[in-house]
Amino acid sequence: MKINWKKTIPIILVLSLSLISSFRLFRTGYFSMQDDMQIFRLEQFDKCVQDLQIPCRYIPDGGLGYGYPLFNYYSPLPYFISEIFHLLGFSFINSIKITFVFSRVIAGIGMYLFSSLFWGSLGGIVSSIFFVFSPYMAVDSFVRGSIAEFLALSLVPLVFWSIYKLITSKNLNIKNIFSPIFFLTLLILSHNLTSFVVLIILTIFIFITLLLNKKFNFKSLFISFTPIIFSLLLSSFFLLPAVFEKNLVTLDTMTQGYFYYAIHFVGLNQLLLSHFWGYGASLWGPIDGMSFQVGILHWIIPIILTIYLFLNFRKIKLNQKVFFIFFLLLSLFSLFLVHSRSTFIWKLLPFMPYFQFPWRFLGPAIFGLSFIVGYFPKIIKNTRYSYLISSMLIVSVVLINLPYFKEDLWYNNLTDSQKLQGEQLISQSGAGLKDYWPKFSQKVPDYFAPQNPTSNPDSNIEVIYFDKKSNYVNSQIKVISSSAEITFPLVYFPKWRIKINDKPSDYQIDPNLGLIKITLPKGDYEVELNFVDTPIRKIANLLSLISLFGLMISLVVINRNHVKSS
Repeated sequence: MKINWKKTIPIILVLSLSLISSFRLFRTGYFSMQDDMQIFRLEQFDKCVQDLQIPCRYIPDGGLGYGYPLFNYYSPLPYFISEIFHLLGFSFINSIKITFVFSRVIAGIGMYLFSSLFWGSLGGIVSSIFFVFSPYMAVDSFVRGSIAEFLALSLVPLVFWSIYKLITSKNLNIKNIFSPIFFLTLLILSHNLTSFVVLIILTIFIFITLLLNKKFNFKSLFISFTPIIFSLLLSSFFLLPAVFEKNLVTLDTMTQGYFYYAIHFVGLNQLLLSHFWGYGASLWGPIDGMSFQVGILHWIIPIILTIYLFLNFRKIKLNQKVFFIFFLLLSLFSLFLVHSRSTFIWKLLPFMPYFQFPWRFLGPAIFGLSFIVGYFPKIIKNTRYSYLISSMLIVSVVLINLPYFKEDLWYNNLTDSQKLQGEQLISQSGAGLKDYWPKFSQKVPDYFAPQNPTSNPDSNIEVIYFDKKSNYVNSQIKVISSSAEITFPLVYFPKWRIKINDKPSDYQIDPNLGLIKITLPKGDYEVELNFVDTPIRKIANLLSLISLFGLMISLVVINRNHVKSS
């Protein structure tokens, strides 16, 4: 088979430079990060897989060892991808690092594919490298270690590329219809907040694309929005419980105290002029411990291009100037939301406080600005100069920003077992404890859970056997005193079912920490607890399965019609 080098070389270049931005991860060991919970979460996700709790909802050792329903609310895809690598034989640590590298690669390739549709191959390369080497991408990975948001942001260009290809294609085929559904589903399952913002932007993008291509009719609208509908249905197993069972867990803590949005606005100097780089926290006022810079070239080049656009407005193709302006406005509005002047919007829209950090909107801002930069090669008519200046732009952005793509601390030869025991385990297990903690207690724990069930002080029991998994608990208990009130190191969340000596039984919920407890008279007992789905989770799972089956049938029908027509 003959290789099309004209198409292959740009992909190889983008792939190579994307890997260069991750070269620090190609070492033994692990790096420090603010969200230092990734290894623990992956290990817990792996336990769900081993226990056949699919989809994973309740993790056994979170919440300081008491367990809690993390993945009923927290996006599972980053850990699903990491779990694939772990099942292939990689350690938990290396699996997480590979997922970070994988995300950066798809960010580069996705941005190239999308931008090249408008600016050509050379412009696509420039946009891609600017996107991959934007300072915020370094913040998200090497400073925050936010694997979910990082993966979601990396998927955004592929979502827009696949939707645009669907709308502008002359014939429907499996590739055109499946790609946007696939990438949108991945995005939704990667990060709630990012996917919410992207769906709003994508809706506007779809309308604009339909109008420009003179396809604004019912059939085209239906085809264009089908991927969104299918993606939401396929993600139902996660979305529906997260929405309809949100009243079962604490969510207020996610918008209070340190997480109150007004603390985290960013000044213009921090966005545009400051070159400060740090690994500390986001704090009140301009003296933060981390950087929120857009990137010097990321805003200077768009200004130059905007001036050029308006000076030559009539000469530029309608398609190019409309999308240039669209992504320019997207970037400006996103940057406005980062600044305190946008407070009235944060107060006006009730969902905004859940974004917690206004600087999260740097994500859509750098996506839009990186896309715009790709227009630069188009304004240079001389091909030789176009290649020369594009090369200078690529080299400049890499040299300026590559120093940011490094860790604060590197732990040489750190192993999974070291990361998942002692103080390391307690720290990761207790991190984010108040987020998604079940609302069946008066407080959250402040100490690690005991290894076995415990009894009230005036009783005597012997725990012969205790095995706690993500969705199943089995124990053999001998009550020596006349009776005993036994508390399991297991926080209640609907639905745990209990059997005592193979007979269904009732249990109580300790009002202090919300733990499951039972009262038993003197004797020998085998106690089993099983975590089962609530009606809404069953409906959500079934809806996802039906949607998957329906998608497969639809693709077969589309393929047959395509074959017949060709």
